[in-house]
Order: sequence, then structure tokens, then C-alpha cells
Amino acid sequence: MSRDTDTVLTAYVVESQTTITLGHLCRSCGVHAEWVQQLVAEGVLEPAAAGERERWAFSADSVPRVHTALRLQRDLGLNVSGVALALELMDEIRTLRRQLDAHQER
Repeated sequence: MSRDTDTVLTAYVVESQTTITLGHLCRSCGVHAEWVQQLVAEGVLEPAAAGERERWAFSADSVPRVHTALRLQRDLGLNVSGVALALELMDEIRTLRRQLDAHQER
């Protein structure tokens, strides 16, 4: 099995309370603004600052969410609606696991 040794990985560390612009989100995730707009329309992302698309701001937590959406689309071939449903189910599983852990600690 050969590995591509020329691959460069870039990571940004930001605080979860930090907001980032639409442009920064797109650059950080390697996506187009139109795709992010579709994610917003499907309820996958919610701009922290609403208004015109060019003025949107997102929480830094949006970056890993967009990366997950990209993986779902790429690996499973899901459309944006399918990505939205899968992320909703993943969120629900996370919530239920937290509740179960809290219940088991009692």
C-alpha cells in the first residue's frame, strides 16, 4: 500500500465561542458558499449572525460539522437533504448517549 507523502494537512485551532465569516468557513473547509447556503437552508448550519449571506457569521463549531457533512456526502453519496437527516440522527444519538451516561452515573 503506498502513501502520498506530499499531502499537507492544515489545521486551525479556534475557540468554540469564536465566530467566523462565511468566507473563512468556506476557506477552512474547502467548500463553496453556495454549498454552505444549501446547508443553512436544510437546517444543518445556523448562522450566528443572520441577515444577508455575505454578512453571515458562524460559530467555530460549524467547521467540524461542515467537515462531517462533506464526509457524508463524499463517502456515502448523500445529497444535502440526506446529509441533514444523517447529521440530525447523529446529534440525536449523541444526546441519548449523554442522557444514558448521566442516568448510569446516578
